[in-house]
Amino acid sequence: MLPEHCSFVSEGIKCPLPPEFIIEVEDKTNDNSKFMIGVTCSDHRALLENKFHLLQKKNAIPSGKISLTSIRIIHTDCIKGTREDEEEVRIKRLDV
Repeated sequence: MLPEHCSFVSEGIKCPLPPEFIIEVEDKTNDNSKFMIGVTCSDHRALLENKFHLLQKKNAIPSGKISLTSIRIIHTDCIKGTREDEEEVRIKRLDV
């Protein structure tokens, strides 16, 4: 289960946009494990990527390559992947 909103926070205000990317760090010291460290919308992608690089320099998160993976809607019996389904997901996430 992914968070419903972008991980970006500025002056205590959380970004209300739905995530478009999963941000992971590839930990080279632990059998090339990947750890999800956040999710981001496209508006805050570069800002969060830079923030996580700074946290790596401070040893607050593991060192390793930071990668961003696009989030895709998964089709199930309940969600067929129609335009209506995609719009409903966006509306519900933006209204919360």
